[in-house]
Amino acid sequence: MERSDTEDLVAAKRDLDARGYCLLPAALSAAQIAQAKQRLTEQAAAEQQRGLAFRDGGYNQDVLDARGIFKQAAFSEKDGGVNQRVFMLINKGREFRDLVIHPLIDELVGHVLGEDFLLSTMSANIVRPGCVRMGLHTDQWWMPQPARRDVPHRRPSAITRHPAPEFIAPDAALGIAPPVTVTAVWMLTDFTRTNGATELVPGTHLSGAYPDKLAEYPIEQPEAIAGSLLVFDGRLWHGNGANSGDSERIGVLATYCAPQFRQQENAMLGVEPALWDEMPERLKARLGYKVWNGYGRVEAEFSGFVAPHTRSHGELVPETQS
Repeated sequence: MERSDTEDLVAAKRDLDARGYCLLPAALSAAQIAQAKQRLTEQAAAEQQRGLAFRDGGYNQDVLDARGIFKQAAFSEKDGGVNQRVFMLINKGREFRDLVIHPLIDELVGHVLGEDFLLSTMSANIVRPGCVRMGLHTDQWWMPQPARRDVPHRRPSAITRHPAPEFIAPDAALGIAPPVTVTAVWMLTDFTRTNGATELVPGTHLSGAYPDKLAEYPIEQPEAIAGSLLVFDGRLWHGNGANSGDSERIGVLATYCAPQFRQQENAMLGVEPALWDEMPERLKARLGYKVWNGYGRVEAEFSGFVAPHTRSHGELVPETQS
């Protein structure tokens, strides 16, 4: 696998710290791009053919209810969806599994989250002509805000994708939450402003705030060639741009989280058991099968790995002695 040199990595980590994102060109070879793109194109076509396609990004497509919760039935072509997302890529090609443990992920995600972290979700976004702007958001929208001791706190389970006032205008004196998620975007096509390259607001990962959908912000929309890697802090304000061109923009999105947090995609249930024997331990650990400080265990397995076949002892009674 190709690596950027040490100087590039030092600069990338500096950008992650100060600006909230970094961009590395030539992270993938031409062969890797072609193989991943072909596998993804086949998978997307098959899911569309079988009526399984998840579609979003349509004009006035209404996907959240009044409480800020995703509607179960709102992500199809008949609902106005333009883009196609392909989920659970772990099951859909070795090309994608290899990206989960790519050395650049160790370097850049590890720079933010430390040595141990989990894959929260890995999906592809095929952004098609005619899609609208997603709008700015953060990937840590669910993180409770710092609270005063004398003020009742907002219950964590009451946080929704419609941010409460204290998320839009937080009390700076209380500090900010640390980063516990990082997203990596592998570009399988060129990302341009015309085809809806990712919108970012540098420095907002240090604001402690969430974007106000009614406000204007100094958005950057970095352009990059196929094979580039974009990595950003989960607190950074970002979103898909609108595709006003005539070609697709294709990216593989992998979000990682600290080992204490719940993953978006349930790898313990969702990963195909047939893949188990061929997966290296680093991938198993990243999917959540490695016990971290007693978390993720079954019975008394406080370290090491659990497996799809690991089971609890269940209900037991003493054996009758004769």
